[in-house]
Amino acid sequence: MVPLLARQAVIIKCNNDTSVITGNYELAYALGLLVNRTGISFPGDYEDIKDLREKVMDAAEGKALGDGRLKRLYHMLKYYHPTKDWDEQMEELLHMGLEEKYPWDIFSRG
Repeated sequence: MVPLLARQAVIIKCNNDTSVITGNYELAYALGLLVNRTGISFPGDYEDIKDLREKVMDAAEGKALGDGRLKRLYHMLKYYHPTKDWDEQMEELLHMGLEEKYPWDIFSRG
């Protein structure tokens, strides 16, 4: 998996009303992005990606998301059920989302 492809998939899906997250790679980037764009605290103590998803979603619940793309991102995260799989690329994608400066630009500017 090329991390940039998972990033691009999430960005494209946030611009569409009927998209879904299709894997843990997309999930990892999306969780980082949601934390980044909402200003919620990143839960540093998580057991696996399922636990991380639950903690991020709990922290984001009731948050004013304003932007339609963030609302779609939250919706996709809410209905995705991850496996417990976790690898170095997922970790990289999580950090890409956390550090994202141009989230709605399909082609990353670095």
